[in-house]
Amino acid sequence: MKNNSYSVLAPMYEKLISDCDYEKWSQYLLNLIKEYSCGVKGLDLACGSGIITRFLAKNGYRMSGMDYSEQMLTQAKLLSDKERLNVSYFKGDLNNLKTFEKYDFITCINDGINYVKQEKLVNCFKSIAKSLNTGGIFLFDVSSEYKLKSVIGNNMFGEDREDVSYLWFNTLKESSVEMDLSFFIKNGETYIKKEESHVQYIHIESEIESALVKAGLTLIKKDEFGKEITEKSLRINYTVKKNG
Repeated sequence: MKNNSYSVLAPMYEKLISDCDYEKWSQYLLNLIKEYSCGVKGLDLACGSGIITRFLAKNGYRMSGMDYSEQMLTQAKLLSDKERLNVSYFKGDLNNLKTFEKYDFITCINDGINYVKQEKLVNCFKSIAKSLNTGGIFLFDVSSEYKLKSVIGNNMFGEDREDVSYLWFNTLKESSVEMDLSFFIKNGETYIKKEESHVQYIHIESEIESALVKAGLTLIKKDEFGKEITEKSLRINYTVKKNG
């Protein structure tokens, strides 16, 4: 039986993504917040285990984190408590986003928007705009159309680590990629097999920008961590603003 996204992955997440340079990624975001935001109250959407959330909290920002996975939220709370950080976490769905406060900036990092269905994108952005103070900024990224179609596509990936191994099978559909993951977790002298599935939706640049306009958000810039976007860019970072 396959579990929902991140229900199995949650306790191992930060260990498995240790080769992803989150320190550099966090600093990239911090620089943008310092440049474009005039407030300290932030919301990290699709926060996962709270890597970005905790980093920003440690840099003086008043942070909240939202995620759909209860298992990820449990990890986020544990790790924030361990570092004695005052971060508020709550469950929410980007496909039906509801927040009850206003924020100076909102982040949604590492594929969060790829979990939003195409037909839900405008409403998602409208909800984010509604949650921002006037002049507030929204920082997000997507795995590009090129990455999801040509790099991930129908390919299989895997990794063998000391205490866990995994296989990652992908099935490319017309406008999405179905991802099935099998984990083999060491348990004494044996291994326990657990499975979970994900769906990431392919968002085209022009459709993202159209949805932002419909939501009343203004694109400030887009790049690939400071580099110009090309047809083979793997990740596109967006900086947008809510004007008065």
